[in-house]
Amino acid sequence: METATTGGILLIADISGFTEFVRDHAKSASHASQIVSRLLKAIMAESTPPLSVAELEGDAVFFYALGSKNDLPKVAEQVKAQIPRLFRAFTRELKLLSTRPRCDCHACGSIGALRLKQVAHAGEVAVEKIDRFEKLFGLDVIVIHRMLKNSLSEPEYVMLSEPAFSAFDGFFGLEPETRVETLDGVGELAMRVFSAEQLATLQDDLDRTEGPAANPTFGQIVRWKLGVQLHTFVDTVLRPRQYS
Repeated sequence: METATTGGILLIADISGFTEFVRDHAKSASHASQIVSRLLKAIMAESTPPLSVAELEGDAVFFYALGSKNDLPKVAEQVKAQIPRLFRAFTRELKLLSTRPRCDCHACGSIGALRLKQVAHAGEVAVEKIDRFEKLFGLDVIVIHRMLKNSLSEPEYVMLSEPAFSAFDGFFGLEPETRVETLDGVGELAMRVFSAEQLATLQDDLDRTEGPAANPTFGQIVRWKLGVQLHTFVDTVLRPRQYS
């Protein structure tokens, strides 16, 4: 076991609406888990170094990027560039899921209500190496998670702590809402918030420079339908029998 403390950028991409999305019904719960898994995979697939996945936390991905005092500005710039890309990856996968064959269960009928929010913070973390895995500890790890429990009612936004906003040297020239959030066990901290409308302009810029996503092929649609049926059968028929 090896422990080291260093500076870093912490980022959590969290799917909004997941609690309402899952209903107490085996089929709907199975489809909800498949849909959220695909969305999380799309987000992770879009991420690139220096971002690494610290943990999967239910309906969220906890990312981190480490850097020394000298190279942290470069690391911060690379992380900032990925935030709109993670939104775009989520949006594209959401649209793709909406066009594929689905049933009339609550989860499949509510795909369009899902949204993504991202919170970012900069600070010091202790990295504990356990076998081949890295576990993050420290007050700033607590801060980034507390930021998700804020007073915002909107389901989609970017929230940057003051240290993250400073490390990013702004956020693509957008004007943020400045607010103070009281974080449980931490206290009051200044935050910069960017709305869904502002984030949409960043995604549009990416589409203009890189082109829109391709529509799914017939083969992809067939594979998706067969995959859903197989997973649903396992979740609703085979797994319950294991515990009966």
